[in-house]
Amino acid sequence: MQCEVKSKTWLEVDGKFIMGEHGIALLDAIDTLGSIQQAARQLGWSYRHSWGYLKNMEQNAGVPILISSHGGTAGGGTRLTPQARKLVRDYKRLQKMLRATIQRKSRMVFSY
Repeated sequence: MQCEVKSKTWLEVDGKFIMGEHGIALLDAIDTLGSIQQAARQLGWSYRHSWGYLKNMEQNAGVPILISSHGGTAGGGTRLTPQARKLVRDYKRLQKMLRATIQRKSRMVFSY
């Protein structure tokens, strides 16, 4: 028998949810695609759900997450603020450390 420990991690500020793994995936997709709509489509989310998630994220985090430009010759788009990029980078780094620690500790505890 091999037991494996799983965990979920999310960020909160003053007890208010900011984002979890799905939020990170949404921000990654926006960063890659330059569009909330395309990112939502890639994740199988509705635009409305994505927009609500992002607005909640910004409101609860207290920092801007997105920079949007409208129309023009470049066609507009959405990108992450420097704060959002740092948040994503730090979250991923923490996740990597947590997963390694959980894996190591679970082998010690469940070694039968």
